[in-house]
Amino acid sequence: MLDPGWLEGMTLNTLEPSPVGEADRDGRIALELGRIPAGTTHRFFLHFQVNPTNVGRRAQDVELHDGETPLLHVDRTVTVWP
Repeated sequence: MLDPGWLEGMTLNTLEPSPVGEADRDGRIALELGRIPAGTTHRFFLHFQVNPTNVGRRAQDVELHDGETPLLHVDRTVTVWP
């Protein structure tokens, strides 16, 4: 799941590989990636464009779940300069 700050003042151009599902979970973006076999590497790319009025800091935390089980949480903050 992605915090709302991932899309606040940003344009999401591409997700690769495409998720098999997308949903809103309490204002957060949930992307279903499908089955990822244990022990394998899965790279997921998001291509963004910053809108020119988006100056400031945003929380961009990420959570990885296996179904409803949380596996990982990363605290992330992005700073956009003019």
